[in-house]
Amino acid sequence: MVGIWNGQFQYNKDMMISKQCSCQRYFCMPCKKPEDTRITEMRNTEVANSYYRSYRYTPLSATEDEIGRWRFLTEKYNYEMINQEPRVGLNGMWKLEVNRVKTQGEKFINDHDSKNKLVTGRLKLDGMHHHVDPFSGVKYLITFEEEKDDEKNSATVEMWRPYVPGKPQLVDIEYDSGSKMINIISPLSKVTERFRHFLARYEENILHNPMAGPVRILFVIFKPDEKSNDHTTTDMVTVIEKFKNKNPKALIDYTFAVGEFNRAVGLHTGVSQCDDNEIVLFLDVDLKVGPDFLGRIRRNTIQHRKVIFPIMYSQYDPDILVKAAAVDADLQFFTVNNMDINKQTGFWIYYAYGVAAMYKSDYVKVGGFRLDIRGWGGEDVDLFKKMVADTQLDVMSIVDPDLIHIYHKRGCDIELASDQYDMCVGAWAETLGSQVEIASLYLDSHRKQHKGALL
Repeated sequence: MVGIWNGQFQYNKDMMISKQCSCQRYFCMPCKKPEDTRITEMRNTEVANSYYRSYRYTPLSATEDEIGRWRFLTEKYNYEMINQEPRVGLNGMWKLEVNRVKTQGEKFINDHDSKNKLVTGRLKLDGMHHHVDPFSGVKYLITFEEEKDDEKNSATVEMWRPYVPGKPQLVDIEYDSGSKMINIISPLSKVTERFRHFLARYEENILHNPMAGPVRILFVIFKPDEKSNDHTTTDMVTVIEKFKNKNPKALIDYTFAVGEFNRAVGLHTGVSQCDDNEIVLFLDVDLKVGPDFLGRIRRNTIQHRKVIFPIMYSQYDPDILVKAAAVDADLQFFTVNNMDINKQTGFWIYYAYGVAAMYKSDYVKVGGFRLDIRGWGGEDVDLFKKMVADTQLDVMSIVDPDLIHIYHKRGCDIELASDQYDMCVGAWAETLGSQVEIASLYLDSHRKQHKGALL
C-alpha cells in the first residue's frame, strides 16, 4: 500500500515503514520535526492528566483516533455527527450511493442463499453504517430485515469499496436471528425521578416490544458498608422488586457494591456477574433506548474482533426551547416533538464514551476500567484508549438515532476546584440550547432592557 503525505512517498508493508515517519495500522503520522513533537506533547498534557467527563477528549496521536467516525444511513435520512444538522434528508449523491449499495447487498444475499433457502420473505433495508478509511476505501455494514408475520430475522453484509477500479468485494455475510443476550449494566446511588422514568421507558420500549430480543438488565446498588441497610438502599431495592413483580418474565437483577458511588467500580461489579461469551452494555438511567439500537449492538459487537462506542443524541433544555419559540416564531415548529432529531432539539455528543458495548472477554482482555479514578467521569475515556490500543480489536464509534440522552437539570458544586468548576459549568451550558435559541433569548432580553432605559 502506497500513501502520499506532504509530498513524501511512504511504503507500508506489514505495518512497518521508513524510519522517518511512523505508521500504525491504517493511519500514518506525518514527518515532524522534534520541536513540533515537543510542542504537541506540551499542549496535550492537561488532556492526558484530566479524567473529568466534561473535559473534551483530544487524541494524543493518530493511533488513538484511528477509528474515525461512522455515519448511519437509512433510505430516508443521513445521520451526521459533527455538522450543524444532526439529521438531514437523503438526497443527491447520498441517495444514489445508498440505493447502489442496497442493490449490491441484496444481490450478495440472494446469490449466497440460492442453495440454503434461508431467506423466504422480502428483504427491507434496516440501515447501513458507512466508514471512510483514507488509505483503503469505504466500508459498509448493511443490515436487511426479512419481512415475515411470525418473526423478525436480519442479515448483515459487510462490504468494502476499495479505492481501485472494480466492483465491491464481499468480505462477510452473517444471518442474525437476534438471539444474542445483551446484559445492560447500570450503577445506582439513589432513587431519583430519572431512575423511575428510565424504568417506565424500559418497560414500554424494550419489555413490551417483541423485537427487542433477549435482554437482561443488572442494577448495581451502592451502599455505605457491608452491613448497612439505610433507607436509600432499601428504597432502591423496593423500587426494583416492585418493577420485577410487575414484569415477572423479564430478566431483572441487582447486586451491591460497597463504598462511595463510583461509576467505574459499579460497572466493573456488574461485568463480573456476566459470562465471558456474553455482550455487556453500559448505560446510565438518563438514556432512552429502543429495540433498533439493541439490534445494532447485537449485529456489530463481535467477540475478539469488534467493540462499539455508540454516539448518543443529547437533548437541549426543552423549557428554553419553548421560551425561545415565544420570541422567535420560526422555532415554534420544533416545540411539537422534542424527541425529534434536529439542530434545535439537541446535538450528537461525539466526544463522550460512557455508553459502550463489548463482550466480557474483550473487556477483561484490555484490563477493564480504571478503578482508582475518584468522582464521576474519566473511566470511559480510559477504557476507550485501551480498546483502540489493542491491535486485534476494531472500535466502532457510531451515531445511533435510537439512543437519546434525556435532558435533566444539573448543578455544579461551588466547593470544586476552580478548573473543575469551570469545566462543570461549561458542560452544563453546552446542553442548555442551540445557538439560535440562546441568541433569541439574549437579544429579546437586551431589547427589553434598552426599552426600559428609554422609558
